[in-house]
Amino acid sequence: MSPSPSTAVTKKTDPTTERTHPWRDNIEAITVSIIIIVLFKYFILEAYKIPTGSMQPTLMGWDDGEGGGVFDRVLVDKFSFHYRDPERFEVVVFRYPLDQSKNFIKRVVGVGPESLEIRGGDLYSAPLGTANGSDDFKIIRRSRSVLNAQLKSLDVAGEWRLDGDNWRSVGQSISASGAGQAVFPRTSNNIRDQYADGYPGKLGALQNIAGKRSGANAVGDVRVTGTIAAAAECSEFFVELREGAIHYRFALPGPAADEAAKPYVRTHNSRTGLDTRKKLAVSPWKLPTGSAVDFAAQNVDDLLELEVDGEVVLTFEIPAATERTCTVSLVTEGGGAEFTELGVARDIYYTSAGQRTTSWDIPADHFVMLGDNTQDSSDARDWNLTRFEVPTEDGQTELVRGNNRGTENPIIVANEQGKATVFMQDEFGERWVFPRDSARSLGPVGLALVPRSLIRGRAVLVVWPLAPSLDIYRLKWVR
Repeated sequence: MSPSPSTAVTKKTDPTTERTHPWRDNIEAITVSIIIIVLFKYFILEAYKIPTGSMQPTLMGWDDGEGGGVFDRVLVDKFSFHYRDPERFEVVVFRYPLDQSKNFIKRVVGVGPESLEIRGGDLYSAPLGTANGSDDFKIIRRSRSVLNAQLKSLDVAGEWRLDGDNWRSVGQSISASGAGQAVFPRTSNNIRDQYADGYPGKLGALQNIAGKRSGANAVGDVRVTGTIAAAAECSEFFVELREGAIHYRFALPGPAADEAAKPYVRTHNSRTGLDTRKKLAVSPWKLPTGSAVDFAAQNVDDLLELEVDGEVVLTFEIPAATERTCTVSLVTEGGGAEFTELGVARDIYYTSAGQRTTSWDIPADHFVMLGDNTQDSSDARDWNLTRFEVPTEDGQTELVRGNNRGTENPIIVANEQGKATVFMQDEFGERWVFPRDSARSLGPVGLALVPRSLIRGRAVLVVWPLAPSLDIYRLKWVR
C-alpha cells in the first residue's frame, strides 16, 4: 500500500553525489568550446598576418632584412562570401592558384564575365570577348573610400616653388600677402610614381627601391586638398592641374569678386590657346573674407571634381589624356590668402611595362587580383605555371604543373656525373622529385585568374601593429 501524502518520504539529493563524473563534463565543455572556435574560424572570422609587401602601403608586410619589420594583422570576414560573391576593389584572402597550400591577399580588380585592360596606369572594362584596344573599353571608377585608400600622399613641405611677392612657405602652410602662385613639384615638371610614396610614418625613407622601377611613369591623376582664408582684395583663387598640354582650372571667386560670381571648372589647351570646356556651379558663391574654407580639387579616372567644405560642387567627365606629365598650381588674383593643411596625393599607377599580361578575358565566377604595391607585387600580371610530363610506373605520363618562380621552383640540381634531378612543388602543394632527362618540359603557361572556389574571405580591419618608434599606429578599416 502506498504511503499517504502525509507520511510519504522525500529523498534528498546529496549535492556531493549529483555529478558523479565531473571529468567527463569538463571534457565535454572543452570539446564543445573547441568545436565552436573551429567553426567560428572556418565560417565567420579569422586573424591573418600579412606575409609580404605586395599590398603596401595599404597593408604592410615589410621585412627590414634583419629579422624585423612591420607586418599588419588583419581580421578576415569569412561569413559574407557564403551568401554573396566578392565585389570589385574588395581586398580578399584566397588560395594561391599556382600553389594552393598558400594563402594570398590582393585586391579584386576584375570580376567575370568581362574583359579587362590596363591602360596608362588605369583599369578599363568591356563586355567579355571585346578585342584589345577597342573603344568599347570604359575606365573603371572607384568609390570615394576605395580611392582614398589607394591615393598616395606626397611630401609637400618645402616642395612648392613660390612665384609672387611676399609668398612664404612653412611646412604644409603658405602665407601669401598678394597675388601670385605656388607650383608643385618645385624642381620638376611632372609627378612620377616614386616607389616610397604614401608610406605611413617613417617607413617611406626605409624602403629599398633598388630594382623597383621607381619613378618610371608620369602620373596625371592627382588630388589637391587644403584650407584657404582669403584676403579681402582677392578676386579669385584657383587650383590648376596640368596634364600634358591640357590644363584643368578649379576656381573659387574671392571676396572681391562680383556678387553674381560662381565657382567653375575649366579645361584649357595650352597648344591651341583655347578653352575647351567650362562648367559653372548652379548658384553664386564666393570665399568669405578671412574665414577658413576647406577645398579639394582632383583629376582622377578621367573625372574632375571640385569640393568646398567636404561637398562636391562641380564634377564632369573628360577624355583620357594622351600625355600624363602633371604639375599643381595654387593661384590667387587681386590679393593674397593664407593656406594651411595643404596636401597633394597621386593615384596608384598600375604598371604594365615588363609584365607578361596586361589584359584578361574573365569568364563568370573568376576574378583578377592585383596588389596595391604595383611595382613589386606578384599577381595576375605575371603568374604562370611551369609544366613537365613525368613518366609513371605503369609506362604512362603525368602532367605536373607548379608555380614558375625562377630559381625557387623548380630547383634543378646536377650530381657529379652531370645527371640533373628536378625538385618541384606542384599547384596543390605536393612535392615532386624526378630525373630531368626522363621528363619532358612543356614550357610555362599563364594562370592569371582566381576561381570563386579559392576565395576564402575579405579583409575588414587592421588590428596591429603599433610601432611608436616609426610613428605607426595600424588600427583602421580595410578599404
